[in-house]
Amino acid sequence: MKTDAKDAVHLARLLRVDEVTGVVVPSVEQEAVQDLVRAREGCRSDLIRARRRVSKLLLHHGSSMKVGQAWTGAHHAWLARQYLGSPATRMAFDAEHETVLATADRRDRLDQVITQMAAESQFTEVVHRLGCLRGISTLTGFGLAVEIGDWHRFTGNTIGAFVGLVPCEHSSGASRVRGPITKTGNTHAGGCWLTQPGTGQVVLVLGRDG
Repeated sequence: MKTDAKDAVHLARLLRVDEVTGVVVPSVEQEAVQDLVRAREGCRSDLIRARRRVSKLLLHHGSSMKVGQAWTGAHHAWLARQYLGSPATRMAFDAEHETVLATADRRDRLDQVITQMAAESQFTEVVHRLGCLRGISTLTGFGLAVEIGDWHRFTGNTIGAFVGLVPCEHSSGASRVRGPITKTGNTHAGGCWLTQPGTGQVVLVLGRDG
């Protein structure tokens, strides 16, 4: 027997007494900004992969930088001076290094646009409030503001579930065991957090600036 009508009435009653959270459809403007933030998120992932390919190629040929911070101007100058023997290897390395530089430039352009929008948009007030919390930069605050949208639809407990910061649970009878966080929910909002290996402790990623 179909129960669509009964289910609809039941859900409406639960919604009326705030037992469930209604689905909020983002506006066209919010979706556009989400596209921008997610493009930056994808660019960051591309940059990490490109850097790893360069590092692995250097390691494969026995070359590694002993001093200084990686991916700075000095590091890029050092990379350009490396002798890798075979012209084919050099060509492969130059292609990978150029990918790193181009991706970093694309990320910087996205950061500039996002920073401007964070200062002059409907999300500015929320970004400023989030920025008062330790560890939340403009990029992180703007990402959270865009993905969450209307904060008033959540409580302290339900917003944790939305961003994937609730523990998993294994229960049987009177036994109740909680494990690490589930990492379910909105993966883009949850991408502003990391879990420290071996501890299960959740920490903010400072601006996701990598």
